[in-house]
Amino acid sequence: MAAGPEPPEWEPRWRKVLRGKENKGSVEIMRKDLNDARDLHGQAESAAAVWKGHVMDRRKKALTDYKKLRAFFVEEEERFLQEADKEEGSPEDEDADPAERFRSLLQALSELEQRHRNLGLSMLLQ
Repeated sequence: MAAGPEPPEWEPRWRKVLRGKENKGSVEIMRKDLNDARDLHGQAESAAAVWKGHVMDRRKKALTDYKKLRAFFVEEEERFLQEADKEEGSPEDEDADPAERFRSLLQALSELEQRHRNLGLSMLLQ
C-alpha cells in the first residue's frame, strides 16, 4: 500500500521530475529539523544541569548558614541559662519582687532575640 494516492498515468514527465525533487528536499528539511531538535535538546540538558548546580550551591549555602545560626543560638541559650542560674543563686533575688524578676528575664530574652535577628539578617545579606 502506498502512503498517498498513485499519480495518474497521464501525468507529465516534468511533474514526475519535480515530485522526486520535492521528496528529496523535504527529506533534507526533515533531517535538518531533526538535527536542530537534537541540538536544542542538548542545550536544554546542559542548561538544566547548570541550573541544578546553581540550586544545589544555594541549598548548600543556606544549610551552612542555618548550621551557623543554630550553633550561635545554642551558645547564646547556654550563656543566657548560665546567667539566669547565677542570678537565681544570689540571695537578693529571693527578696526581690517576682514581677521585677520576670521583667528582667523578659528584657534579657528580648535582647537575645534582637541579637539573633541581627545575626540572621547579616547572614542573609552576605
